[in-house]
Amino acid sequence: MSSPEPQAGIAPLLSGRQLWKWSGSPTQRRGLKGKARKLFYKAVVRGKETVRVGDCAVFLSPGRPQLPYVGRVESLWESWSSSMVVRVKWFYHPEETRLGKRHCDGKNALYQSSHEDENDVQTISHRCQVIGRSEYDRVIREHKSGAATANDLFYLAGTYEPTTGQLIGADGMAIVS
Repeated sequence: MSSPEPQAGIAPLLSGRQLWKWSGSPTQRRGLKGKARKLFYKAVVRGKETVRVGDCAVFLSPGRPQLPYVGRVESLWESWSSSMVVRVKWFYHPEETRLGKRHCDGKNALYQSSHEDENDVQTISHRCQVIGRSEYDRVIREHKSGAATANDLFYLAGTYEPTTGQLIGADGMAIVS
């Protein structure tokens, strides 16, 4: 079972890329138990693109163009060492679940999970959307080619718990092998 870990092998991909910068004014929170203070931001910007807390994004994934890392931005902050950090709640592709890809899993199906971790903000590739299946089907029908949405539109197929392997469909029913 693979686990999204965008930090590994990312340095070569970051060179030469326009970097994300903070957008807006930070709020400061004191750390707990003597930890350093952090400056929290609501968004980052790169050129004309903005990624906000709550948005879904595709993250750099070397060697995995067919299965990009996709996550929901939970928080953004600057650490005491001036590092730009993003806390991400990950989605899993059907191929990454214990059951693997099933016949009914479409091309851009994703399962939300409880898996969260922290990554460098610069690992964000671009913003994307994760929407319900019926809305996804409608959008794909309206954009006949589908090419324009291939890299930034996914649908929520359900929930996956990576620690137990439990898979729940979007209808709330358990999925078993």
